[in-house]
Amino acid sequence: MNAPHADCDARIAALRSEADHRFGRFIRERVNPGADERDRLCQALPRDLLEEAGRLGLLGFSLPREIGGEGRDKFEWGIVVQEVAQISRDPAFSSMMDLNAGVAELFVTARPELAGRYAAPMAAGRLVCPPAAYESRDPFDYLTTASQRGDVWVLDGTKPLIGGALIADAFLVYAKDTESSDILAFVIERDDRGVRVDPVSTMGLHSMGFGSLTLSRVHLREDRLVVEADALSTMNGYLRNRRVMTACAVVGHMRALFDDCLLALEDRQRSGRSLLEFPNVQRTVGEMYVALEGSQAIVHHALAKIDGARDQFFDPIAMAAKQFVAEQAIKMGMAVMNLHGGQGYMSQHPWERFMRDALSLVGGQGAQELLLIQLGQHLSLEPCPYSHPSRANDDSIAEERPASSCHASTASS
Repeated sequence: MNAPHADCDARIAALRSEADHRFGRFIRERVNPGADERDRLCQALPRDLLEEAGRLGLLGFSLPREIGGEGRDKFEWGIVVQEVAQISRDPAFSSMMDLNAGVAELFVTARPELAGRYAAPMAAGRLVCPPAAYESRDPFDYLTTASQRGDVWVLDGTKPLIGGALIADAFLVYAKDTESSDILAFVIERDDRGVRVDPVSTMGLHSMGFGSLTLSRVHLREDRLVVEADALSTMNGYLRNRRVMTACAVVGHMRALFDDCLLALEDRQRSGRSLLEFPNVQRTVGEMYVALEGSQAIVHHALAKIDGARDQFFDPIAMAAKQFVAEQAIKMGMAVMNLHGGQGYMSQHPWERFMRDALSLVGGQGAQELLLIQLGQHLSLEPCPYSHPSRANDDSIAEERPASSCHASTASS
């Protein structure tokens, strides 16, 4: 009965070992030493770290072989992301490497003829191209527009918050066609005329290089059009995978936080006793362990489903994984700060930084409340995946269920 689980555990252990063997030294010796200073000074992740990661095969791990990747599957990539996040002391590193990989894969599938120009150098770490979608509004209300004039497209608008903008060479920009009102996707290069990038100050993830993108009558040739119709579908596909990989990274950071917290508590005493001997501290540690194990379980479940048959428009498992892990990460961060008292608010310790970074999950890849609303709408209109077959086929229940309209876009998040 336990053989499949044992096989899965063995596979995960082997992947973690491979990730540590291939990438661990680079992260510990190159990424980690400057992490605290980058956070303190709000400095973006250095580009040379991404280039070195590309040479080691990390950035191309899950990308197709035809663009220089290794062609590994998404389950394997998710475990590697989790392991890298656990080793790394800079959360922007694991985020940027998956962000870049996701957009590179989109180039390959949406416009194969652009793969050599954009996706291949992204796999090698020589080019950074984040998505530029967020406008704090529904996509069909985008203020970023694209107007076709002969064989040229003219783009205008602003994207107020883009991760990796300060180190980007190009952007995958989503804009509304002024004629059809459809959402299209274009690749805009940083040195195109009319492009301006400005830094954006944020509470956490200081080394992520957040910035805004302003487009003022940017003229693009037809070959810069990446998705020529219904770019929302490709955006949703990107978000499905991105949510799962974000959750993987967060679980890795949670594991590191848990280990660091216990080590720190071992050295602290009250009334001649170790803090770990007090029942209230032990209870909190138990709560943290439950949060960590629960988060890891849902992430591994989501990874196991990621390469299988999936709804083109809606992925409740990916949404649930991101929503649940974000809640548990914030819960764990609060628990750690309570355990360490005044030290929890001191910048020389990692506790307050974890909390600042974790709060970015409240809105990233779908606001927490919005994900719950969308999940509830979906499950109210579709048969519950855990319902008994006899209940799912009950005509009296089906008559009460309204017609499904659950394929509305989730990309506004």
